[in-house]
Amino acid sequence: MNILRSIVTWIDSFESGSQFRKWTAILLRIIGILATIATVVGGVAIYVGSIYVSEVLDTVFPLIFNIIASLISLCLNVFLGLVLLMLFWNRSNKIRNLNDQTLFGILPTAVILIRLVGEVGGITLVVTGIQGLISSIFGTGFHSVSELVMFNFEQNVTISPINGTIMFVVSIIGGALFFIVHYIGAALVNILVDIATNQRKIEKTLSTEETPSNSVE
Repeated sequence: MNILRSIVTWIDSFESGSQFRKWTAILLRIIGILATIATVVGGVAIYVGSIYVSEVLDTVFPLIFNIIASLISLCLNVFLGLVLLMLFWNRSNKIRNLNDQTLFGILPTAVILIRLVGEVGGITLVVTGIQGLISSIFGTGFHSVSELVMFNFEQNVTISPINGTIMFVVSIIGGALFFIVHYIGAALVNILVDIATNQRKIEKTLSTEETPSNSVE
């Protein structure tokens, strides 16, 4: 029976949000580490692939341009990975530091998560746009993941500078909109939490005032 009571108590703790915050904070750190590793490994794969592609290039100049563009892309991937790690770690700490007594305990965590989605999506779109612009400037083209794994570069898709510039602008605008929309959504949820919290305080105040402290015979 004690074990069953412990389980029920543990499940009941999710209502206040304490357990939910704890495990969400841990999960965010794990996701941040995995996202960083995946981003950096992806950048390394592109760079290694750009060197390996020398076998199918006719002259040395495309190879040099390909390596330079891939090196810049690798640096951008490392930058993106570090930013993602810092973001996930920072938001994890914010969730951990939320007040245990906060009303509607899960909602403040949801606000942080909504903002995090907007931040990650916005930054990723911007970095992708920059990589597309660099690829179009150097004329290196894009390769699918399967081509990178199999080192098969026969289906190289080259992006013209005009298309690369359009891709860059669209990515910047899309990233900004993605960021703003999620921040607005988080703000709306935050407003609802504040309204509900203030209403609860008013109800408690009115209930206290209606209860006489002393009774007169």
